[in-house]
Amino acid sequence: MFATCAIAGVHYGTGRHFKDLSPEGIYKALRYWWLCYIAYCLSMIGAKISIGLFLLRITPKKIHHWIIYTVMGLTVLTGIVFLFVTVFQCMPISYFWGQALGADGSCINIYVIIGLTYLYSVISAICDFTFGLLPIVLVWDLNMSKNSKIALIPILSMACVASIAVIVRMGFVMKFVTNDFLYDTVDIAIWSDIEQGLAITAGSLATLRPLYRLVSDRFGWSTRASSNGPKIKSQYDRSGFSDHNKRKRSGLFSFTTLNPGGKEDEEYGLENCRPIKLEEHVVPDKRGSWVGHNVF
Repeated sequence: MFATCAIAGVHYGTGRHFKDLSPEGIYKALRYWWLCYIAYCLSMIGAKISIGLFLLRITPKKIHHWIIYTVMGLTVLTGIVFLFVTVFQCMPISYFWGQALGADGSCINIYVIIGLTYLYSVISAICDFTFGLLPIVLVWDLNMSKNSKIALIPILSMACVASIAVIVRMGFVMKFVTNDFLYDTVDIAIWSDIEQGLAITAGSLATLRPLYRLVSDRFGWSTRASSNGPKIKSQYDRSGFSDHNKRKRSGLFSFTTLNPGGKEDEEYGLENCRPIKLEEHVVPDKRGSWVGHNVF
């Protein structure tokens, strides 16, 4: 929706001077600009929720869950406030674009919109950095090779890049104070479009699993943990049970493990994986199924 409104706005006059446009062209361009307010807010709220839900799937710790829920709630709240104020900044609403044809109405002080835009941008940047830095902590605790971790972190932290677009856009917010609105605010529109594209990309990272698998196979990266660390041998190694330690791992978000029922080669999501604890042995229960047993 945002892309459609932005393209239509450019077609009718966004990025051009008022003097070069007809009143009808200004009318249509301003109407699509107003629609972009709605599309932008809804798209950003949806993108941040998508990123948050994705991170919730791969983090096992409650503190991380609370951080993610807080960021999601703050994003939704500020997005709704920004949407409400920008949509109803003129009374009647149609005066925002109808003033080009001499319609009667009024709008709130433009500095209210500017102040709200700064507030929204600061909160959005903080949320983006939080979503971007949190995966570093999550990935570093996984039982994966160092090369795999280094490859994963930039992909999962792409939300940080979206915050850069927000920060850059803040330098153009004062251009809302202008007598040539469609021309002077084009930089705001461009960076808003970039921010949204990056946010949607960050929220779609789960779809990059096949690409990551292809790249890791091509460069010889392995998701297997380093073999340099200490190894624990159980009493069952002599009985042929040592194969349970040979766990295969495939791709970005799935690992082949032994489940509590003893069934091998079943894929689990990344959220079910956890770092290896040296004090933990895997032993068979009375029924012959594999279960974890804490020896300390």
